[in-house]
Amino acid sequence: MVIRTNHTLLTRQEAARRLGVSERRVDMLRVSGQLETYSSGNVLLFTETSVRRQARWQGKDGRPYSPNMAFAALYLLSGLDIPWLNRQQRYRVKGYLKHADAENLVRLTRRRATTIEYWCRGSNLDKVTNLIRISAATGELADLFRLAAVDTVEGYVTASALEGIVRQCRLKQGTEPVRVRLHVANYLPAGEGPMPLGVCASDLAESNDPRERRAGLEAFQTLIDEYNSKEVWT
Repeated sequence: MVIRTNHTLLTRQEAARRLGVSERRVDMLRVSGQLETYSSGNVLLFTETSVRRQARWQGKDGRPYSPNMAFAALYLLSGLDIPWLNRQQRYRVKGYLKHADAENLVRLTRRRATTIEYWCRGSNLDKVTNLIRISAATGELADLFRLAAVDTVEGYVTASALEGIVRQCRLKQGTEPVRVRLHVANYLPAGEGPMPLGVCASDLAESNDPRERRAGLEAFQTLIDEYNSKEVWT
C-alpha cells in the first residue's frame, strides 16, 4: 500500500521515543484519538504533527476533563446553558473556571471530541460547510478572530451524522491535502450556525499554526476574564 501524504510519519517506536513513553502508551493515545495515524499494510505510522501536539501537553498537572464536562466549561464561557449537568456538576465546572487560564483550560478540554481529517474536492467544500457546525477560522469566523480566510473547513458533527456527510461529500482519509477537519462529538448545541465562541477559540488555540494559536488563546482568555467578572461567587 502506498501512502501519499505531506505529513512526516513516525513509527510506533519513534513516536514513543519522542514522547518519552512506552509503545503501549502510544497505542492508547492512538485509540483515544490523540495521535493521528496512517496504515500501510499491518504497519501503523504516526504523524509527527500529532506527536508534537501531544508532547506539548505532556507532564502538565491535572487530568483532562471528560467530554461532557469539557463542553460544559466551554459552553458556560460562551454564555450557553448546560442542561445535561446536575447541580453538583455545575458547581464543579464553575470552580474550574474560577481558577483557569487559557493555556491550561485548552489542555483540560482537549478530549471533548475525536478529530478526523479528510481530503475533499474543492467543489464540495461549501456542501460540507452547510452540513456541519463550523468552528475555528472557517468561513465567517476568520474575521471574528482577525485571521485571514482559510481554504480548509473545520467543524463539529455527531457520530450518527458522520457517515452520511462523508458519503455525500465524498471525503477521503489518508489523502493530501487535508481540506476538512471534523470533530466528532455528542454535546452539540441546539439549532444551527457556528459552534459557540469558546469552542471555536479552543480549536484555534490547539492549532499548530502560530497565528491561529495566538488568536485562539487571546480570545479564550478574554472569555475567561469576562465570565469571572460577571460570576458571583458564594
